[in-house]
Amino acid sequence: MQPARFTFPYGFAGMIPSSEIGEQALFISTLLAALSISFASAAMASHELIGCTGDWTKTIESLEPRPAGPMNLSAIRCLPIFHDGYPVYLSPDGSKAFTSHAIKGLWVGSIDRAGANYTFPMHGFSSLWTPIVPFEWLPDSSAVLGVAQDKDRSGFALGGLQPYLFTETGGQTPLPVLTHPNGPLDEIFWIGGTGLAFTTFGTRGSYYNPEHEDPHPTIALVDAKAGRVLDAVELATIPTPPDYRRFVAASSRIDRSGRLRVLTAWRPDIWMLWDQGKKPRILPIHNKIMHPRYALSMDGNNVLIMGNLSATGLICEFGNPCPPPTPQSGMIAELREVVSGRLIWSITGKADDFSISRVPAISPDNRYALITMQSEKEYVTLVSMTDGSVLQRFEMPGWASPTLGFSPDGKEAWITGGSVMATFTIGTQQ
Repeated sequence: MQPARFTFPYGFAGMIPSSEIGEQALFISTLLAALSISFASAAMASHELIGCTGDWTKTIESLEPRPAGPMNLSAIRCLPIFHDGYPVYLSPDGSKAFTSHAIKGLWVGSIDRAGANYTFPMHGFSSLWTPIVPFEWLPDSSAVLGVAQDKDRSGFALGGLQPYLFTETGGQTPLPVLTHPNGPLDEIFWIGGTGLAFTTFGTRGSYYNPEHEDPHPTIALVDAKAGRVLDAVELATIPTPPDYRRFVAASSRIDRSGRLRVLTAWRPDIWMLWDQGKKPRILPIHNKIMHPRYALSMDGNNVLIMGNLSATGLICEFGNPCPPPTPQSGMIAELREVVSGRLIWSITGKADDFSISRVPAISPDNRYALITMQSEKEYVTLVSMTDGSVLQRFEMPGWASPTLGFSPDGKEAWITGGSVMATFTIGTQQ
């Protein structure tokens, strides 16, 4: 983004006697400073600050998207989350949130400090490297779909995952047990908040006590609310099968007929598409990003893939001096056609510091996307899904594990991080 420039009329200085130039410059400087303070005060007054203490002036200024466009900052809220540091996921109605802590468990609660909240003490399932958590809000925001698992003191599993519904008041309702002859339920990725899910059976035997073999690792589409396996495929039967130990990410959509489409990524360079009722197939998407972050478009026909562009170099601990990072240029984000792998558009740039892409968010009307973008700083950027043009951006706040999202009606966007959330209105301005 280029700095703003103020241009005075041609010949302005020549119209002022030299003895008065200094006084005139001082007057202009004072006037601009006063206007700056006035504008800053007006901006502060136009944004809600909820549940936060201290001076948030600089944060508010940095979060205002620029240039002017469809997205505008509306509020900053400090959430009543005690064990922050992991991704926070907002409910569809915007009134609640959950976060899954690796040690302290699942926290579900109201975004209001006076509202109910509850922490379910269990072994966490969050990963800062693999952008998948086995929890998802129901569409009516009444509960969180999730899983629990019995483990020994060392963290080894004693049985397969058990699906549950969790509420902010401490409700923990078990759903039917999901079973398959080829092994216990080992991984689950919820689809659309309806109870449908992409799962694996018999893929993590080395993480059990006692360990067991997984001779027929299997993927499945399930209806967890009904406890029913809809479709199951042994990975070995897929041409060029992915290694089940290298499953890293998934994105999904449900079409108008209620059928599922799931796009999964497996290290080092395998992308697999599974349309319900058809056999899974390996796609010609060639992207060797180690920890891919991506999202399917609303119609499921395209995929927005982040590049994880980062500077390279040494990271030194305990205050030891380190040489500065080496900037790197490359792909920041790209949109590809799912089935063919055809590149539709790409955003390139340079990362001057260490960074990692966040999972992108796509608006319900498939018009916009929120992505993270690296340059001299890290930014959150609103881009056009049509051509990848950058519409607006604001500085990435220094909040832990940011997540991006849009409201179901597409009228708001949000970013959460740690125990802070910023919301933005989405208008019609281009």
